[in-house]
Amino acid sequence: MGDKEHITINQIADEAQVSIATVSRVMNGNTSVSAERRKRVEEVIQKYNFSPNALARGLISKQTMTIGVVLPDISNPYFSSMFLEIERFSLEAGYTLLLCNTLFGGSSHGIRNTRDEAYYFQMLVEKQVDGVLIIGGQVDLVTVDVNYKQALKRLSDQLPVVVIGKEIEDTNCVFIHPETGQGVTLAINYLYMLGHRQIAFVGGQPNVTITDIRVNAYKSALKELGLSVDERLISLSDYYSKDGYSAINTLVSRNVPFTAFLAINDNVAIGSERALQDLSIKVPEEVAFISCDQFENGEFHIPRLTSINQHHDLLGRLVINTLINIIGGNSSPPKFSLAPELVIRESCGTHLGIKR
Repeated sequence: MGDKEHITINQIADEAQVSIATVSRVMNGNTSVSAERRKRVEEVIQKYNFSPNALARGLISKQTMTIGVVLPDISNPYFSSMFLEIERFSLEAGYTLLLCNTLFGGSSHGIRNTRDEAYYFQMLVEKQVDGVLIIGGQVDLVTVDVNYKQALKRLSDQLPVVVIGKEIEDTNCVFIHPETGQGVTLAINYLYMLGHRQIAFVGGQPNVTITDIRVNAYKSALKELGLSVDERLISLSDYYSKDGYSAINTLVSRNVPFTAFLAINDNVAIGSERALQDLSIKVPEEVAFISCDQFENGEFHIPRLTSINQHHDLLGRLVINTLINIIGGNSSPPKFSLAPELVIRESCGTHLGIKR
């Protein structure tokens, strides 16, 4: 057999006494090859120092083994942690990721978007990715722009697409929408059990689906417990620490007493706690709080954040596994259950045995 510059996948298959498809699966990291056949293929590859390029693999499998991921802000811990989990699973399955950080609506660094999401959709088609994951962005809005819907339809007509978000009709996407507001209910009930009756809600943008779901769950939980809903105790802003800071200042300026609050996520919780400290309001002695969405490092904050673990790691595995299955020809709808978990730490005051 010739040197590595002239070796073909067909020749490797002949020498290893396997099919071309088996050689392709070994090179792509597919785990469905038996250990004995994999060993024979790898020995031949090592013998000739064979180094196939991505184009050659694509010609064999009709795939580029590349997946596009479209998200609005990689600096947001929700999206970055999700992307890392997706990347981990993708690499195990032999895929590489092409990240499109759209900056839809801006970012925590004040950067504004210069391209709409339709531009990235078309770019991914031109890059011939095998499928696309969409995590957040315009799909999160309560009312989605008609141009976005049309762009999403064009994309899903050409490629497998999995979306984390509510369903958009007349597209060929698979939608996975795990948010039910159950975590908010857990948090409200726990604060009620501690004796709190005046509970506020801070953070989150209006007209965004996840904000609507969590605010509605907050109101429903209060009503179920026989508590009145006071709109003055709801202070919406955005999803970052600076927004938690401004939301608390707005809330306090209304002069409506509260002994506890929910923050829409850990980012907002940290900013909220800083605002309370600057106002000389002690946490958790005077005001307790729970975050509705746990990110990394909340247990290292002072005080340690009581949060709802929404299991973003499991969600990341679910969505990438769903897309890879669709790419492989299995279009069965995903079945999943991601029950939120209340992680009790210091910010709600239980470590001090506080009762109200």
